[in-house]
Amino acid sequence: MLFRIRSKLLLYFIVLVVLLTSVGFFFYNSSEKLVIEYDDSFEGFLLLNDISQSANKITEKLHGYINDKESVHLKEYHQEKTKLMNDKKLLDEEMKANDVTLINYKNMIDSFLQESEATIEAFEKDNINQYSNHSNEVLKINSFLQESTLAILNNRLTDYQNFYAEMKSQNHYYKLMSISLFTASFFLSTLLALWISGGITKPISLLSEAARKISKGDLSGEDIRITTKDELKPLTETFNQMRMNLRQQVLEMKQKSELDKLLKELELKSLQNQINPHFLFNTLNTVSKMAYLEDAEHTSQLIESVAALLRYNLGDLNKASTLRDEVTIVKEYFFIQQTRFGDRIQFVTDIDEDCLDIEIPSLILQPLIENAFIHGVESYEENAVISLRIYRVEDDLIHVEIIDNGAGMKDQTIKKLSDYVNRKEPEVEELFEPEKSNGHSTGIGVKNVIRRLQLFYKRNEMVEIESEIGTGTTFRLMIPKRVRGE
Repeated sequence: MLFRIRSKLLLYFIVLVVLLTSVGFFFYNSSEKLVIEYDDSFEGFLLLNDISQSANKITEKLHGYINDKESVHLKEYHQEKTKLMNDKKLLDEEMKANDVTLINYKNMIDSFLQESEATIEAFEKDNINQYSNHSNEVLKINSFLQESTLAILNNRLTDYQNFYAEMKSQNHYYKLMSISLFTASFFLSTLLALWISGGITKPISLLSEAARKISKGDLSGEDIRITTKDELKPLTETFNQMRMNLRQQVLEMKQKSELDKLLKELELKSLQNQINPHFLFNTLNTVSKMAYLEDAEHTSQLIESVAALLRYNLGDLNKASTLRDEVTIVKEYFFIQQTRFGDRIQFVTDIDEDCLDIEIPSLILQPLIENAFIHGVESYEENAVISLRIYRVEDDLIHVEIIDNGAGMKDQTIKKLSDYVNRKEPEVEELFEPEKSNGHSTGIGVKNVIRRLQLFYKRNEMVEIESEIGTGTTFRLMIPKRVRGE
């Protein structure tokens, strides 16, 4: 699943906003509770103060009415009485069920109002003794109300001091928490910004650095690894694939250039050395002697072998051949050399016919046979043997062995060839210098043969060399089975 950079940024922003909003809402809710508690306490103070003032005013208006008998005092009395009754209802709402002090305070108000009404009723009936007694009760209860109000206010102020201290402590806690939140938010936002920017800029920096190397011709380096799943992931994968394709194309171009160089060298060697004067002189001298000593049939066969050998060597070297064609030319070479040297040299073949239809480059076996003959057994006066063995090892692998019982190869020479087979030698341009033609030879070096095989089959493990001084040499080709046309 591909997460776009814009979506990730939006998600991170939403998470940060929700986090900060949640904390802000927590602070707001906590402060709101404090304000409500403060308002409740303050309203309680105001309510008790209103009840105390209303009781005083009722007492005042009551005595004013009794003394002056004016209706205005009675009207104001009823207004204050209504106000006191409303304040009593508010007190009932605020009163706790188990608060004995407030219950007594409320009963005192009821008694105060009853005595006030009884005073007015007795006054209006001109019952002096009754309204005098009720009036004294009103004064007495009002005095108790004022004292109870002060006591309740004092108790509430004491409770309010604790509440104020708690509120002050809580405000200090909120202050520290706000500072901590601001600091944490700052560092969290900074880390988040660094993380997001790093996730974007780091891959871009890696891509820029790799692109800079490519611009300078350096295609080496490991693939850039991206752990994110945003737009940078397909960009990085495409860049890695592009660099790999460039490396492959450069490698193919180098191999093609190298192969072209080898083929040009092969063509040049063939043109310059194939018709070697010494080789041609010896061959024609042998042909003339055979024509003198034998009938023309054997001479004709010898001439045909020479013609076939020259024709194959001068053919189109860019075209692949088959192992069967290579074996045919080698047999012609065997015939010519055995005609020249007679019993001095023996050529032995052990060939599995089922292995001969595989495709190989041209001029592979003849240079190796020539090498075995020239450097191995040519100097022998007798009992020189060169063997050609072709057999199947596995279903997809065929071995071709050129074996001689010649002088063998030095360890230094074997190591040099082995290093070349394993591509441990210097660059190709330093390796393929023209080798001196040793008489009757194509002039095509062993390294040329090895490298053309490696380029043709695109693998290095093509050759094994076994040799011992005074015993002989085995040159083994390990050829993958590839039928013509595959």
